[in-house]
Amino acid sequence: MKKGILSLIIILTLSAGAYLFYTFKINNKEKKNLSTLSIEELTSNVKKNHKTLSPKDLDPKSFIILFKERYNKKSPLNFVTLSGEFPENWVRPKDVEYLISVMNSKEKCCGYMNVFSSTLLTEDAEVGGFAIIFLNSYISNTKINLGLNSNPKIDKESIKKIEDWYRNTKK
Repeated sequence: MKKGILSLIIILTLSAGAYLFYTFKINNKEKKNLSTLSIEELTSNVKKNHKTLSPKDLDPKSFIILFKERYNKKSPLNFVTLSGEFPENWVRPKDVEYLISVMNSKEKCCGYMNVFSSTLLTEDAEVGGFAIIFLNSYISNTKINLGLNSNPKIDKESIKKIEDWYRNTKK
């Protein structure tokens, strides 16, 4: 009797393990380059794979679009959680035009929250605030560091410096 029950437990355990392995294994054929995905595909892909987004998965435009789409003015907590650091030279020359076009925007969006942050901020970020940070990183050729939380706002002085830089580089 004990041998029968033990055999049944072993068979059930092996069957459950095989099922879980089959269900949760990552199929390389279904993987896509994340930079070619739309925001909808990206967020559904994240939910499907239970993966936290990383700055490496985004470019500056998709970052801002994601943070705008996730913003809910009825919610006191508006943030997007990302894990990992921003890569070196994350802002590319092709991103500058878009960032310049939105750097004056006071449109509310979600704030940035690192996965390791234990603080929940209730203030909103502004699209232009992120654009200014990204452009300053590009201009100074430095790595972006938003810390554990960031809810940037536009800053007229920074905008003036960026506009001067942009005018001088266009010549």
